[in-house]
Amino acid sequence: QRDAVQLLGGDVVIVSDQATPAAFVQQAQALGLQGVQMLAFPTMARAGDAEGGASRLVALKSVAPGYPLRGRVETATAPDQSGAPTQGIPAPGQAWVDAPLLGALGLTVGDALWLGDAKLTITRIITLEPDRGSGFMSFAPRVLMNEVDLAATALVQPASRITWRWAVAGDAK
Repeated sequence: QRDAVQLLGGDVVIVSDQATPAAFVQQAQALGLQGVQMLAFPTMARAGDAEGGASRLVALKSVAPGYPLRGRVETATAPDQSGAPTQGIPAPGQAWVDAPLLGALGLTVGDALWLGDAKLTITRIITLEPDRGSGFMSFAPRVLMNEVDLAATALVQPASRITWRWAVAGDAK
């Protein structure tokens, strides 16, 4: 059971290609459950022109405050460091990335990462992430960003392959 909630990031997760219906969210709130939304999809990330302008397919995940409801995120401040439990999510304007992305784009922590029209600063390296899942996109380097930055990327469009995830959790007992 402990491992299951680490894999899910919550007690229950609703996964869809559309936003979670408002009725589900309202019912969960009425029951006193915590909820957090995540959007994940494949996209291209790129380095700035000054850093060579390389690009790479990534698995982008936008998260809201409260993520993860279950499990933990571990990060490091350099690719060669061990991860440590991390509180919170990336601050607006920041991105946390998998270490292989840095090498692929010739970037370091503190450099800018372009996602669509948005320029975010890389501030941490992801070493452990709940609800990572499996499948094709689990092989692409992960980029974790704050949901408030998603609109600035202009990546969410009608043809985007977005997976909406809404996790809920009750009182831990």
